[in-house]
Amino acid sequence: MDALTQTPLTLALAKAGLAAGTTTTLTIGTTTPFAIKGKAYSKASVSNTATPTTDATTGAAFLPVPAGYGCVFVIGVDKDGAVKVSQGQIQVLDGVADGANAKFIIAPQFPIVPDTVCPLGYLITKVGTSGAAWTFGSSNLAGPPSNVLHTFQDCITLPDRPQV
Repeated sequence: MDALTQTPLTLALAKAGLAAGTTTTLTIGTTTPFAIKGKAYSKASVSNTATPTTDATTGAAFLPVPAGYGCVFVIGVDKDGAVKVSQGQIQVLDGVADGANAKFIIAPQFPIVPDTVCPLGYLITKVGTSGAAWTFGSSNLAGPPSNVLHTFQDCITLPDRPQV
């Protein structure tokens, strides 16, 4: 194999154990070795770490997910271990009042993640038709709020599409 033609990999090398912390915070449950473009790094486990309030891809504030819609958020870290989040598409749900039972009509697509960030996993958020708009970084992850469902998925690399 020609080493010069191999693309350097960006991937997590262990399950991060992503979970909601308290209120708006995030927990990374295990120490996670990872690589960005072939360089090795490690993220120590953290409990109740602050979530970003701006999108790592756009630099803008996260868009609220309105009632009757859902979204995917890619959660990752940069070389310094800082948590970075990129927001994917907001897509309509099937009209079920309860976020836990709502289904996507068309599944959201992953956002473009900066090449300086290693994805550790993603979060699928569904806001039922009787829920209130939810915004990453400022609305509660913990709980979750009434008629909002959060589903975390750890990954080694991002799959071709979110499993919803």
